Amino acid sequence: MLQRSERIIFNANRGKPSKRLLINEIIIIETTTLMILQHCDYQRLFPSWWLNEGNAMAQLEFTLRVVSPMFLNGADTRQPEMRAASVRGQLRYWLRAILGAQTDDLNRIWEREGAVFGSTGQGSAVSVRVFLPQSQPELKLEKVPMLPHREGTQANISRADAIKPNQSFDLQLVTRPGVDIPSDVSYALQLWSLLGGLGKRSRRMMGAIEIRPKATNMKWYEKPQTPDAFKDTLIKTLNDSVHSPIKMPEIPPFPVLRPNHSWIIIGSPANDPKEANQEFFRQLLRNSKFKPQQDVFGYAKGSNRRRASPVIAQVRKLGDNYYPVITAFRSQPLEKANYSDILRDFMQAATTHYNGIHVWGGW
Repeated sequence: MLQRSERIIFNANRGKPSKRLLINEIIIIETTTLMILQHCDYQRLFPSWWLNEGNAMAQLEFTLRVVSPMFLNGADTRQPEMRAASVRGQLRYWLRAILGAQTDDLNRIWEREGAVFGSTGQGSAVSVRVFLPQSQPELKLEKVPMLPHREGTQANISRADAIKPNQSFDLQLVTRPGVDIPSDVSYALQLWSLLGGLGKRSRRMMGAIEIRPKATNMKWYEKPQTPDAFKDTLIKTLNDSVHSPIKMPEIPPFPVLRPNHSWIIIGSPANDPKEANQEFFRQLLRNSKFKPQQDVFGYAKGSNRRRASPVIAQVRKLGDNYYPVITAFRSQPLEKANYSDILRDFMQAATTHYNGIHVWGGW
């Protein structure tokens, strides 16, 4: 099947074949063949008449830059690498947070998510590719502490290899022939670029990212240089993506960007991501008030007891400084009745400590 599909496509330039035959064959190309096409100049592979009928693959190209050390591994847990599957997972997460703010109908959410990223019943409309640019063909690594807030103590700082800050990657989003890039994908990508990270400890200011489009005419936000500009950018992106978020009194079953179940603030500047990380832990997360409540902020106990942190603490470079950007989600399971109150107290304490800028939500 793979060889036959490739032969039909590459023979297309020898003469105008039957439209019906070509299109029918291309429809049944398997995923492996589609990935080969994404590495090729399909403008030269397909006849112009076929591309002009709206069958071209839509493609968006970005530069993804690492801002803080990124601990991301594949099958070899000792060797850092950039993984398209991890990027795809982040896009799913933020898309789900967007959709959950628009409706509480779980079937509609799964249908829209499946239409973009696939499900057991349908293939993905979008492929994610990440690779080193030709100008920087080698991956730059460094060995750094995963737990820098422990420096100067007797505790283990867990030093490990990480992808160095300022390492850049080419990021591409590609669809099947004749399919446009869904707007949901663009919104998820923008929110991930503003609030999220990638890899281990990405909820604790590691794996911070910056994403910029390669095309100057692409609908994308201007790079903010101040915290106030970042707030304006984030509010506009949130309003554009979630439109009119619903307010539901019930705790949602997963993290969503409803204003009464999410909370975003911007902290005060630091000289570098490490300094921002140490201040966040030493002055807030591990202070005398919140250290006894660590289960609220996520845990890993044994092989089957895990809970992701409801607080995503990231860092973004604005101008010459690095600013904490802290997002809290209130979602199930709330294992104890006071978890919601503790999260509220933490976000209030963070706002006070940083003299922070409130961006979104709260409870």
